[in-house]
Amino acid sequence: MQGQLILDLTGGKYGPWIVTDKGDQTVRSLMDEHYSRQKVGARQFCRPGHNLVLRTADGSAAWISWRGIRDDGIEDAWECTAFRNTSGEVSSDLIHWAVYATICEWGNVFPVAGMITYVDAKKVASEVPGYCFIRAGFKKKGVSKHRKLLLFHLPITKNYLAKRAVETINYCQQQICLALDSGEFYEAIWFQQYAQKQYEWISHLQSMILAGQMSAWKNYVPHMDLGELEELISPYEGLGEVIEEIDPVWGY
Repeated sequence: MQGQLILDLTGGKYGPWIVTDKGDQTVRSLMDEHYSRQKVGARQFCRPGHNLVLRTADGSAAWISWRGIRDDGIEDAWECTAFRNTSGEVSSDLIHWAVYATICEWGNVFPVAGMITYVDAKKVASEVPGYCFIRAGFKKKGVSKHRKLLLFHLPITKNYLAKRAVETINYCQQQICLALDSGEFYEAIWFQQYAQKQYEWISHLQSMILAGQMSAWKNYVPHMDLGELEELISPYEGLGEVIEEIDPVWGY
């Protein structure tokens, strides 16, 4: 079934994902084909509680994060209750972006047990059940008591956001160099300004480290510091006034 196209008005804030709602019938149709679906065709496809529903613009992939009252003995966790990917995107990349989106949308208080998901090994085609989650950093933690589902877990800390910010800066560095080499000066400025925002976020996180609220920072250092990025772009800063007209499509 061809999904209804929707526009991403966030400028790619969450990569290929767009935040939608639990009434999105394109997502419902996609989830009707997921093995966990209990009532195919029912308009509701989310559990009671807090749900974050993500989809791609063309409706070829969808993700649901959930938090609420649990009955599995795990007291405080966010859970991916459903993930389906029929797009050309790499599933592990979609998972990275979905976790990132969940942190950004819900990240005032991080769950003690992090992010989890359950996989029914008998109903997936992969020889390694949960492989895409493993590729995205999840670890197998056990098996559920009643349905014997595989439990996968990903710790959620502010370091996860820091890592994404650093990856973004490193990507911006590459794109600035490519844009300057090809004469795309406006695009180079756009990436420099975006990198600036990421540095501001990293500065905030570093202040939290000094306050003793985070673990060591040593694994989260960009390849190039802000001064070096600014030196790259400085000859073209006069073009910055038109930067809002640029909307490059990018990801990493």
